Amino acid sequence: MTPHELRHHKLAAKHLNETPVFKPQKRNKLPKPFKNLGGSRIESTGLIDVSMDHVAFMYWRDGQILTDRAFYGYLFCRLANSSLSPIFEFHWHPSHKGFHCKTPCHTSNNYADRVLQQAPELAMRTEHNLDPKIVSDRLKLIIAFCQGCGISLPDNDADTKTLW
Repeated sequence: MTPHELRHHKLAAKHLNETPVFKPQKRNKLPKPFKNLGGSRIESTGLIDVSMDHVAFMYWRDGQILTDRAFYGYLFCRLANSSLSPIFEFHWHPSHKGFHCKTPCHTSNNYADRVLQQAPELAMRTEHNLDPKIVSDRLKLIIAFCQGCGISLPDNDADTKTLW
């Protein structure tokens, strides 16, 4: 993907209609590449249509202590064959790195129905010590993900109004 193509996806009109709700994720309920994602420590939003061509997906992993927890956000574009091609992949690991993003920019790999392993990584500045288990902190991570992907948030949601 070229930087121009990536910019085109980022600037495309995308909108979350409401603040995402996280629910326990069962295995084999999502398409590739998340088919095996699930278990007692995982809560996800499921796939969320943010435009005709784009899908967002977020989940967080619980742990006994903060450093065992993580937050993930993905933006995909739909391909003609119903596959999903990743555009942005966001990770929040309190144990290391903080918030960072991977993109398929400057790569020739076919990432259809895959995540962006070995893709270029970008560091992003966010608050330190956010805890995905705390709803208000998770909302801050959702907002950072949406800002990074160019997804507009609901303007009638009181929770996002105070943070956006």
